[in-house]
Amino acid sequence: LGAAAAAWFWFSKDAVEPSDSAAVASESNLVAPAAEPASPCAVENMGSLSELAFVQGCVKQAPSSAELLEVIASAKAGKHCGIAQRLYANRSQAGDVEIARAYAREYDPKYHQASECFAEPDAATAAYWYETILGSMPDDAEAKQRFEELKP
Repeated sequence: LGAAAAAWFWFSKDAVEPSDSAAVASESNLVAPAAEPASPCAVENMGSLSELAFVQGCVKQAPSSAELLEVIASAKAGKHCGIAQRLYANRSQAGDVEIARAYAREYDPKYHQASECFAEPDAATAAYWYETILGSMPDDAEAKQRFEELKP
């Protein structure tokens, strides 16, 4: 009986507790987790992707209006004017009133702040984007007023 207990102990010891060399070998086979890819709208992608690829990826991600305004601000700051304009236009034409209002203000002489991407105010372009807002929200008082003042 003592021999059977010793044999059981001897053979079960290897099955229950792996030797140190086995533990080291299994740890060395672990794969480090892959770095998460940057979000399609990530600022670092503006310089590495084509303008069109960046815009398509960002549009597909469908960020909130507030998040998209941050991406647009980063694009403007980084002088990626085409990206800023395409993102504005895409979401404005899709009916995002907040984005359309911000885009209209880029051109509206009343709100215009000169930047490399939007150097000069353009009343006709501002009127167009205010009219776009009115297509989605016909009762928008500010858009109505600005459109009436700016329309060509």
